[in-house]
Amino acid sequence: MIQLTFRFAGREDAPAIAALIEEGYRGDESRRGWTTEADLIDGSRTSVAEIEALIVNPNARFLMAFDNGALIGCALIKNENGEGYFGMFAVKPALQGGGHGKQILAHAEQQIRDLWNCPRIAMTVISIREDLIAYYERRGYMRTGTKPFPFAREPGAKRTDFHFVVLTKPL
Repeated sequence: MIQLTFRFAGREDAPAIAALIEEGYRGDESRRGWTTEADLIDGSRTSVAEIEALIVNPNARFLMAFDNGALIGCALIKNENGEGYFGMFAVKPALQGGGHGKQILAHAEQQIRDLWNCPRIAMTVISIREDLIAYYERRGYMRTGTKPFPFAREPGAKRTDFHFVVLTKPL
């Protein structure tokens, strides 16, 4: 397995991160991987402005993962009132399934421990994405609750028969 290198994003990285997240979740390119939401939701997953706002948030960091200098993955980590949060996780669709996601997730968990000393980490996953939920459960995450999906903010939803599952893991 290739050993990735990591760094935190600066504002200048926001366009590349937004493009990677779009590639990983929405549109035709996302269908090359197994994390696509393209059959569930049309439209943009994020924006450069949203990424920039998260980058300048003192309680958030975007972790960027590189293979030989090329950006191949990213993840948002946050300190939400003393609990770690993991989201906006993307790996280039053509590279999914090669172990890169495992490395990024492990590095993100370590960064949440190192930066904020959070006792646990949480994330949300669309409830009908059982394969993705199982991926996280194999890595020690447990289903601990649900949240409504923000359909009002996602006018491109093709279905409305889902919600978020909250997954948590002690750190």
